[in-house]
Amino acid sequence: MPPVCPVVCGMATESAFTNAHLAVHELLEAPAGSGDKTRLGPARIVAVEGRRVVVSLDGGAKAAARLALAQSYAPVVGDEVLVIGREDAWYVIGLLEGTGTTTFVAPGDIELAAPRGRIELLARDGVFIKSGLVDIVAEKLQFTARHLFERLTDLTQWVSGAVHQRAGRVRAHVEGDYDLKAGRITELADDDVTIDGKRIHLG
Repeated sequence: MPPVCPVVCGMATESAFTNAHLAVHELLEAPAGSGDKTRLGPARIVAVEGRRVVVSLDGGAKAAARLALAQSYAPVVGDEVLVIGREDAWYVIGLLEGTGTTTFVAPGDIELAAPRGRIELLARDGVFIKSGLVDIVAEKLQFTARHLFERLTDLTQWVSGAVHQRAGRVRAHVEGDYDLKAGRITELADDDVTIDGKRIHLG
């Protein structure tokens, strides 16, 4: 039986993927004496034409090949791939070195689970998350970064215990009102305390 795609990439893509793998399966199962010998080896992509690519084979020969990868991948000129085929029937069945985009699409939910380990996401150029709602639930949440920049319309924080902050300097700029309400306020300074305003009301 031919291998089955583990990722659902839409009906059209899934159908093309299945047909390509059926053809690859036929190449592998074909008798040695039927036509030219099936070749398997690395190749370099020199042109991209939708779901087909033009590859440069060993010896400089070029051939058109169909993508038959296990995931949805957007090939890029210069990618090194693994191809199989003979005559005018060639298929890309592996990616040896590439810079294109790999897309995973599912019709429903996706769950990543590591019951006895952890999950790491590593990226050189950044991690981007876009959603209408992002929930993070944890016993302990840690951030380690050189710079933190937040841009929000509104911010609401609710802390049932204490808030502790330690900083070299604190500077706040408020365009409108600044309201502070507490049961008791204690402010200590090792040096001068300066209050500047048009009017200062006490009591």
